[in-house]
Amino acid sequence: MFCCCLQHKNNSGSETSTDSETQSNPRNKCALQPGHSLMDWIRLGNSGKDLTGVGGRIRPVTHTELAAHNTQKDAWLAIRGRVYNITHYLPYHPGGPEELMRGAGMDATQLFDKVHPWVNYDSLLAKCLVGPLRYDLPDAEELFDTSSPSSKSDRLREPSKAQELVRKSMENLANCITPVRKKISNKSEENAKGSPPSKIMQSLIQSSDLPVSISRRAAASPVKKADKNTETPTPMRYDWIQTSTKLTISVYTGPLANPGGCARITDGFLLIEVATNGWLRTLKITPEATLQEPLQLRVFAESGKVEVIARKVESSLWKGCGEVVLGVPKKISSPRTMECRIMRVDRVSHDTTLLSLTPKAGPVLVPLGHHVRIHEQMEGSELVRSYTPVGEGWGATDDVLSALRLAVKKYDSGAMSPLLASLKISDVVTLSGPYGNFELSKLKTVKVMYLIAAGTGITPMLGLVKFMLARSNPRCERVHLLFFNKTEQDILFNDILEDIAKEDDRFVVTNILSNAGPSWIGHTGRISKELLKNIFDKDSMKCYTKCTHYACICGPNEFTHTSLDLLKQEGMKDNCLHAFMG
Repeated sequence: MFCCCLQHKNNSGSETSTDSETQSNPRNKCALQPGHSLMDWIRLGNSGKDLTGVGGRIRPVTHTELAAHNTQKDAWLAIRGRVYNITHYLPYHPGGPEELMRGAGMDATQLFDKVHPWVNYDSLLAKCLVGPLRYDLPDAEELFDTSSPSSKSDRLREPSKAQELVRKSMENLANCITPVRKKISNKSEENAKGSPPSKIMQSLIQSSDLPVSISRRAAASPVKKADKNTETPTPMRYDWIQTSTKLTISVYTGPLANPGGCARITDGFLLIEVATNGWLRTLKITPEATLQEPLQLRVFAESGKVEVIARKVESSLWKGCGEVVLGVPKKISSPRTMECRIMRVDRVSHDTTLLSLTPKAGPVLVPLGHHVRIHEQMEGSELVRSYTPVGEGWGATDDVLSALRLAVKKYDSGAMSPLLASLKISDVVTLSGPYGNFELSKLKTVKVMYLIAAGTGITPMLGLVKFMLARSNPRCERVHLLFFNKTEQDILFNDILEDIAKEDDRFVVTNILSNAGPSWIGHTGRISKELLKNIFDKDSMKCYTKCTHYACICGPNEFTHTSLDLLKQEGMKDNCLHAFMG
């Protein structure tokens, strides 16, 4: 399966495989398509794209779930107790997708060992890891189900010692439970503090930055869903992991909680603030040793987990993360104001600039679908404009950790946009926020998403595109983006949107121009009932008792109100619609 393809170069320098080579090839190697070499695969893995299909969350996988992922558009396989999503790797496989699909939906360990056991599959597919394969014994009903073609002996077969070792180790990582160790006596405690990890743990972390110390806190009961009518929020749950060089604090807010937050180091303390459902909760940590900035702050939208990553000044393993104090929850009364420094300036289009800003006090997390406001003083009066951060991977390299990226379109007659478009690196601006009322929980059962945007109204849609395509429960079936602009050169992030559509056929982009040039062959005009009928399936927009679709609109006020009216005329109800308003 995971073999390395040996190829000849022709006179033009391109790689080809000769007929004789193909005939004598004992492992059925195939010529790869351009852009699908090993280095291209490595670059894809380092691009930040979610190759797991489950949002990057390591979790146990049952045999039943594994068996359901057995098509070229959705392929998982297991090797030595680890389950990998190989969907994106199929076109990069030197032996061809068909050869690799022989192991899809099953434990492919024996098949792998027969073909090429020497390949370092764990490194090759590290970014595709879904989680450990669970070796649960079947219950009585399953065991005596005569409709199942598999034999009882196959279902009761015990996993090997190697499989058990990997399974237990990976479940420790998935559940954040401290790995089993021998009991340490008081006499040997000081010696144990500086001792290296066991051989088993060393083998697990040999080729990756896996944690060598994990807290027990994540084994506690799951986060309960917050009740908007209660006087106080549910208790905040957290845990921590560490390597010799960094400490990661994870705060669990609950599925689709759509948290906001910030983190900073003040007087040696690590202060983490998380906002959900109108409540602000704090976590103050006195670390065992000194931590240093910059901090990295990220969120896993589907699970609601917030991660704060801090680097240690000195490389070492700590006994614990330090003293932790949970603050008293406070009701959020007003947005915050912060000073931010410009770290990067990138060009998105002929009149739009992408500003990468970092708050001076530490990284800030803006909830998905919410926005911030920029405040500027001009001639004795304050000017305010709203912008939705676009997240990572949209038109700029991600070398600025946890930056807020704002797409600013310059209007020559505008009062504020020319000033913002002229900002340079190291300039300082004042931001406030976050603002907005978008509830991610409304997408809990959504499988089909309609996004209708005009101009810079595309910015809140970008995060929704990535969220919907990455979520696993339920798996998204279709995201359809209608993007309205004046001319072709006004289409923001066009190359990136087209690349996503090529990689994932669930994503469809339709561009509509109001002032198209003679070479434009796409849709033209403005939003109308006829245009919606031509692009969307009329019946798919109607709301029934249990809807699995949702529509979001963003653009100028007139465009937004017109879009809402048209969608309602086509049968969509208010609870399946959201309009982003600044």
